[in-house]
Amino acid sequence: MSSSAVRSFTGTSAILAMLLTGGSVLADDLAGSEWHPVQLGEQAVADTASLFVRFEAEGQVAGHGGCNRFFGSYQITDGRISIGPLGATRMACPEPDMNLEMAFFQAMEQARGFSRDGASLVFTDEQGNTGAIFRQTDWD
Repeated sequence: MSSSAVRSFTGTSAILAMLLTGGSVLADDLAGSEWHPVQLGEQAVADTASLFVRFEAEGQVAGHGGCNRFFGSYQITDGRISIGPLGATRMACPEPDMNLEMAFFQAMEQARGFSRDGASLVFTDEQGNTGAIFRQTDWD
């Protein structure tokens, strides 16, 4: 079987499995994964920025916003995601770092839709607008 046929079969199988399980395949795929934002709204995020989010078991989320550590919960139901409310430490940082952190938290809390393609994760808001794009950092 050619590599494109394998990719097509794999993609079709993943979609079919997702439809049959009500989206839980994606929920399982996120648990235990860690992501670095590469774009928040229209703003590109530098690779050197120390922002990340980790989706943990039992619907917990934790990470670093560039200034503060954060934590909260997430839920995935029928292919839709809900994150938050988020709690965070209260360290003060320079304004550019704080603004980026606030955009990061906001993009996560406003996420309603999501899609994953390998090591790429996209969050969309209620209107379907892209709120954040992530790159998986624990990708093997």
